[in-house]
Amino acid sequence: MDEMSSTSTPASKVLRTTFPTAVPATGFVRATRELLAPHGFHAANTLPLIATCRDELAVTITARLQDAWGAGFNMAGLAGMIVLGRTGVLAASGHAPVEDGVRRFVLVALPHIGIDAQGVIGNVDRPGVPGVSHTCGALMALHDELRGDNAPTGDYPFLDVADPEQGMLRDRIPPFLPDGPLPDLAGLTRIARDVITADTEKVITVLREGQPQPAQVAVFTGIHINGPGGTEYVEPGRCYLDLAPDQPEIELSFD
Repeated sequence: MDEMSSTSTPASKVLRTTFPTAVPATGFVRATRELLAPHGFHAANTLPLIATCRDELAVTITARLQDAWGAGFNMAGLAGMIVLGRTGVLAASGHAPVEDGVRRFVLVALPHIGIDAQGVIGNVDRPGVPGVSHTCGALMALHDELRGDNAPTGDYPFLDVADPEQGMLRDRIPPFLPDGPLPDLAGLTRIARDVITADTEKVITVLREGQPQPAQVAVFTGIHINGPGGTEYVEPGRCYLDLAPDQPEIELSFD
């Protein structure tokens, strides 16, 4: 446990109440290795697929994941959405090492959110940037549009050729919204996480196409939290191991 999560500050209180299962990012990354080692996954035989936000605040956790797992296939998109499409996933499918006749992948997909020193969700400290900064800007922009009841979702699929990744958020998120009041930013970020989690199953299907070797795929979703002073956390979401289409998924627990 690090300083923020073990002390009583406005930011730590918000972290504990809003994201009660969050762990330091270093612990999250370490756990991905520890949970998969008994199943034969290690850096030399596994290709990491990393879907974090394009924000520079996601660079550190991406680097930590690559320190743990080796150079990763970049699946980053706004809000951590998996935007590279079928062609990109097919490309990744042929890049994994083959050991004992098996290709192994670890897919980590994390939208992110900020908490500043005052405990304001959506605000974040950026070195050298004056005034208040925000994250995730893409989800905050969508939240503002939805709050104003003017999100241009249009007919499916909605694609803004001048803003394709934000267009994808507008297209994918609204169908997952609950009836009633619009969720707050933390709630919308959780919905983004759930959309991404649903997409991981499609990624697994494509990873198994057109390759002679079977694919084993571990998935870790969650929410990446940027705290004050460069602190980072992850609230784990759905974490599981898919060894084969005809085998039940193995849940990976952060207990």
